[in-house]
Amino acid sequence: MAVLNLLVDDVVIKSFPLDKGGITIGRAPECDIQIEESSVSSKHARIELLPNPIVSALTEIFIEDLGSMNGTFVNDKQITRLMIQNTDRIRIAFTEFMLVSEETGNLAKTTVLLQ
Repeated sequence: MAVLNLLVDDVVIKSFPLDKGGITIGRAPECDIQIEESSVSSKHARIELLPNPIVSALTEIFIEDLGSMNGTFVNDKQITRLMIQNTDRIRIAFTEFMLVSEETGNLAKTTVLLQ
């Protein structure tokens, strides 16, 4: 199972299992991952887990910014929606996470499909 690790100075403080299809991140109490920081929007970002269309045993994990004021960053690049991979770093305001997943995979990088 994939987890999102909350980091402080590169030390894991807390782990959030990504165990359902859609996970919201933000300041609002109803968010699955709540960040109590004024620079975080009430519903800042969403993580979505989808089965890989080619290999059903693999899961693709996407992160999407939900129109936040301060943006969502993956590996220090601002994104609107992006498929994330194992060890990618996600930053929301001053809060940093790292994705840890052994079951994700980008087939475009590793596989050639013959037709």
